[in-house]
Amino acid sequence: MKGHTTNPSVCAVILAAGTSSRMGQPKQLLELNGLPLLEHVIRVALSADFSEIITVIGCEAAKIQKSISIEDPRFRWIFNEDYLSGQGSSLKTGIINAGDCHSGVMVFLGDLPFIAESTVQSIYQFGKDMLNKQQESFVIQPEYHGITGHPVFFGHPNRNIFMELQGDRGAKAIMNKIPHRQSISMDDRGILFDIDTPESYDKAINQNK
Repeated sequence: MKGHTTNPSVCAVILAAGTSSRMGQPKQLLELNGLPLLEHVIRVALSADFSEIITVIGCEAAKIQKSISIEDPRFRWIFNEDYLSGQGSSLKTGIINAGDCHSGVMVFLGDLPFIAESTVQSIYQFGKDMLNKQQESFVIQPEYHGITGHPVFFGHPNRNIFMELQGDRGAKAIMNKIPHRQSISMDDRGILFDIDTPESYDKAINQNK
């Protein structure tokens, strides 16, 4: 990907192609505070200065696109034809579509709607600073009370490594092949709060009452 630059380009990739099997209905469109769950994630990504924001969809793609309207010119939908095979295929699809023009890629999950904008800004800025300091691939993960979460920042990503992703194995499957890994502590439980079951959805609704 793009080499050393004083103002590196960073792309956001949001993974939202899953079948929501544990939820029993498309979780991307579950209403939360008057908006579809996925739209919360998209809008928190829009709050940062990403050059491009790609959202990878698959299951119920047409319904999702009809329900969520984003006017920002940086935003685009990408369809993962292989979404049934799992999250790894969506991550691979996102990286392929991000292309070679970005020095960094920040990966969000479409079912974590409570990540604070300040958290995204912090990871984004930390990642951009590191892009200017080193040329090797690196990964930055936020952590809350010692537990790592999302979004995850990949600096100078090696596309060949991502092409090895298969099935439902996400980024964890390739972490050990990235030379530099760093965790940054965040006072934000939202980096861990995923909504993938009816119970977690009920908890999310009650949290916002």
